[in-house]
Amino acid sequence: MLPKFQLITLSGLVLLAGGVPLVLGQAPAGTTIENFRVSEKSADGNQTTQLRGAQAVFREDGQLALSDPRLISVNAEGKTNLVFQASECLYNQDTKEITSPGQLSLSTSDGQMQLSGVGFSGSLTGPLLTVSRGVKAHLNKKLRGVPLGQASTNPAEGVPADVIQISSTQFELQPGQAEFRESVTVTDVDGTLKSRVIKIGLHEEDWELQWIQAQGGVVVQNDGFKTTSDLAVYDLAAGTVLFRGKPHWEMDDRSGRADLLLVHQESKVVSAQGNVSMKLPADSGVESGLFQFSPTQQNSPEGKAESLEVKARYFVFQPASEMRPGYARYIGSVRLAREGNSLECQYLNIELGGKDGGGVKQATAIGAKLFQGSDQITSQFAVYDFENGMIQLNMNPTWNLNGQAGRADRLELLPDQGRFRANGNVSMKLPKQSGGIGFIFPEQDAEKNEGTGSPLLVDCETFEYRRAVAEGDPDSAEFQGNVRLANDTGFIVHAQSVALSIDPVENELNSLVATGRLNGATAGQNSMRFIGNRLVYDREADTVRLTGEPSVEIHTRQEGADVVALGQAAQYGVNTGQLKLTGNPVLRTPEGELRGNVVIYDQQAKRLRASGRWKMILNAKMIRQMQQSPDNANSPQP
Repeated sequence: MLPKFQLITLSGLVLLAGGVPLVLGQAPAGTTIENFRVSEKSADGNQTTQLRGAQAVFREDGQLALSDPRLISVNAEGKTNLVFQASECLYNQDTKEITSPGQLSLSTSDGQMQLSGVGFSGSLTGPLLTVSRGVKAHLNKKLRGVPLGQASTNPAEGVPADVIQISSTQFELQPGQAEFRESVTVTDVDGTLKSRVIKIGLHEEDWELQWIQAQGGVVVQNDGFKTTSDLAVYDLAAGTVLFRGKPHWEMDDRSGRADLLLVHQESKVVSAQGNVSMKLPADSGVESGLFQFSPTQQNSPEGKAESLEVKARYFVFQPASEMRPGYARYIGSVRLAREGNSLECQYLNIELGGKDGGGVKQATAIGAKLFQGSDQITSQFAVYDFENGMIQLNMNPTWNLNGQAGRADRLELLPDQGRFRANGNVSMKLPKQSGGIGFIFPEQDAEKNEGTGSPLLVDCETFEYRRAVAEGDPDSAEFQGNVRLANDTGFIVHAQSVALSIDPVENELNSLVATGRLNGATAGQNSMRFIGNRLVYDREADTVRLTGEPSVEIHTRQEGADVVALGQAAQYGVNTGQLKLTGNPVLRTPEGELRGNVVIYDQQAKRLRASGRWKMILNAKMIRQMQQSPDNANSPQP
């Protein structure tokens, strides 16, 4: 919406001409000269200004009162640049000044600019011109330049589509510069600019318009977009508008501020620099989705959600077009935050689809730190794939999810599907909680489980967590590839894969299945070492079942001596402490060896039981103890 002046835009306003003055001499007051003419050349000789009047009358003060004055500015090639007309004016032949309290009108010879006002003064040798009040200017937008406002599809009411209107209290022209002052308003179909002063830079040789500067209380408003600042500079050659002095912008329920704001009018590229701060509506889909990473379902607080705050050192926006995608870039100390959730990074690029409505394609972040409540994920590089609803984090990603810490070569998150996948050299530290291994992605406060045990360390090749799709179904988690689970109390498990089923409401482990070259050791009062191929934990049955080919092998200690259990399957009651062996079971205790179809060993009660075709071999020491004991509590019971 910026005036589009051409070479002669304001050159025609020059009311001076240097050169040899016309010597009229002093004549008695009242002397009249018909068809008055006087010419002045500019100092560089490139302009000639002709001042004419239908009649000139000498006054007692020596000035000439001209009626129907007319001024014509002609360049070195003889082309008329400007036509000046007024109802009356006074001409001082000594000082080359003209003054008048009456009406003034100026226009370029081709009619591309017209200016009017009331009360003026000027000098033909300055060149200087001042219009004291009621300044109005009309400019043809076909002239070279750019508009002040953004493009608008609906022309402003009462404003011709090809005309720019300027109104102000005063107007002044001096060498290389023109000024509109006091309550300046510039209007065209694209919008409105208001300012206390508008300065126009002119090329001194040919008076071509170079730049326009608005100073003091600058307000640009168009098509729902409003920008305010202390200073706005329009570079016509570059086609840019630079806002300085705490620029602030608003559009609907979006707003922002920065130290500098630069707008390229033709491409619509906008860049902000220094202490960039923006507020976006709470439902801003793209920006809000940048920190919604947790597979746990997020419940929005009651009431209206807070707006999204964005801060950065730099911001650059380029709208999408038919030929190229658009983008929004945040650079340096970037922070997007809302209601305790945030994304911090050094660089964030949001790629926008084409003009055909392709929408947002992807976003990339460098040095990303994502915070969702108390949960946190960091990575040197993050890619948001909006088309597939996926977040990929590469280059040393780490996470801390309600006490669960980990790192891997890369992460893949699908928040809408509730999936979290870590790949390559996965290392995790999991808090010990009341549900066995029900510590994966807990939704409840972990404080109630403090002190229940030592953290569990996990190493594997891949880890994946999946939130149940249907309500009432369990969540699942799976460790794959050289899985190692251990803590500092002595618990350790090696397997090729460990799969977990988790109750999402009670945050308890429903079941665990570990397979592939299984071996490990438990800790505590009834600790044991075991070898097998498959281990299954069933929370409902409260049992752990271990199977193996050709057999499982379990080692424990009883009163300082080794106890060994062999069989194709072993079932252990978590609360009862009973170990049940099947499939050619063999139980070796300090007292001897027991075989049968089924062998049960109650470690807590120190009781053995065998069923089916059982066989027991006791050592001599055991036989002597049985003979001496009135009540043999360890007798096998068929």
